[in-house]
Amino acid sequence: MPDWRRLIIGDAFALQSRDPNHLRDVFLTIPFLLSTIMAVTAALGPAHDYRTAMKCLVISMVAILLARERFALIGATLGFVCVQSLISFVLKHDPIALAVSILTGVPLLLLIRSLADYKPSYSVEKGTTISTVLVVLVSGVFTFAILHFWLRP
Repeated sequence: MPDWRRLIIGDAFALQSRDPNHLRDVFLTIPFLLSTIMAVTAALGPAHDYRTAMKCLVISMVAILLARERFALIGATLGFVCVQSLISFVLKHDPIALAVSILTGVPLLLLIRSLADYKPSYSVEKGTTISTVLVVLVSGVFTFAILHFWLRP
């Protein structure tokens, strides 16, 4: 007799990796991404809020120091910024977005090229599971809470 829960739900709740370092790296991706983007925006934006930029930079540095696979965090952030700025350039024809896309795309390509034979310290199965999505959501809520309470004027 077939197991209906297994047929309908499948392995949606299975972990991608049994190594806790993987979940920690997934958890730290959102704080690193958001705090890095906020630091660059605060420093280079029209208001030039260097105090906020330094606070966000501290969060970003703590996240990168706690991560095991630092190249994955840096690559994910560079890729996200590159794609978002390319979309902004295509939709708004903003030359600054093109410059940001080039400035993040070149290091991303160099990083990908240099890590061609790179093997992570833990194995990860392909696909996304609900447990990974929940870790990312909790990480986002945690990041917004820290940024909200720490960056208050």
